[in-house]
Amino acid sequence: MNRIKEINPRDFVAVVEPGVITAKLQGAAEKRGLYYPPDPASRADCSLGGNIATNAGGPRCLKYGVTRDYVLGLQVALADGRLVRLGSRCHKNKTGFDLHRMFVGSEGLLGIVTEATLKLLPLPPYRALIGVGFDSTRGAARSLAAIFKAGFLPCALEIADEFTLAAAYKRTKSEQLAGCRAMLFVELDGQEQSVRAELTEVERLVTAQRPVFINRAFGGAAVESLWGLRREFSYSLRDTGLTKLNEDVTVPRGRLEELFRFAARLQKQHGLPVACFGHAGDGNIHVNVMVDYAQPGNRARADAALDDLFKQILAWGGVITGEHGIGLAKKPWWPLAANEDVRQLHRAVKRALDPHGILNPGKFV
Repeated sequence: MNRIKEINPRDFVAVVEPGVITAKLQGAAEKRGLYYPPDPASRADCSLGGNIATNAGGPRCLKYGVTRDYVLGLQVALADGRLVRLGSRCHKNKTGFDLHRMFVGSEGLLGIVTEATLKLLPLPPYRALIGVGFDSTRGAARSLAAIFKAGFLPCALEIADEFTLAAAYKRTKSEQLAGCRAMLFVELDGQEQSVRAELTEVERLVTAQRPVFINRAFGGAAVESLWGLRREFSYSLRDTGLTKLNEDVTVPRGRLEELFRFAARLQKQHGLPVACFGHAGDGNIHVNVMVDYAQPGNRARADAALDDLFKQILAWGGVITGEHGIGLAKKPWWPLAANEDVRQLHRAVKRALDPHGILNPGKFV
């Protein structure tokens, strides 16, 4: 089920089967001057059905929103075999409950998406990106705050810490990463004249934090080339040979600098490397606890580190998952993240739609 059934430039919609690869839809839409913004780092491999099941995000969700914001309608196979059409192809619809959006992010627990009608936007005609290196995460976090304070809303704002950059240097041999302890990616899009003018002002703001370097990319091809470095981060951490416990926590934006300080303390306290990178603009940081399970006691240390991480995130008013979902990996911490009334509500919805528990059984509900 991997067909793009329709791309309609008049209605600004695409109709797809769930097996369509995200990048395939994006490429097909862009050839027609249209834009599907959600961009998980794995977009060359992940499917739109999977994106819908997890409500996938990505760097561009800062400005454009996550998968849920682009789902206008769904065809869903229910547990009893019925096919139902929910939502529509209209960009506004308040006919009853937003039932189609209930299935977005439901992790396959409520129904199986067999077709999706997705919102498209006009393709921004121009893009520019700067990659800024710092000698500390503090400089990167403060640059981010300055950008927002000045009234800019970048297309994407990504950050990476020292451990992540060191691993990426080993994989890519990119000289710009040598000796760099933090990096910020800032992308702007829109009309060329305004993008160039805004980028000049953003550069002025980040220069106040005394960056180690600023790399610039203008135009789609150059921007994608520079983004290629960011998309290597997760693979670079896997190359270390350690098991990567990728926790996609999200904190209120104002807690970002505190999160990086806490991650450094977590590393010292539990004796395990911690690598942080991700979507700085919306507070969704991938805190990766790196574990060598061959070493005695490391499994217990990893569990203790995750306990401390999730408790602190929740104490700050954050959430234990911003993109990946609860599934199995976060099931032990589900009761910490949601009280009994909320958990009971989830179970009630699950029983109503899947009374025999045949859809993705054994998960957090």
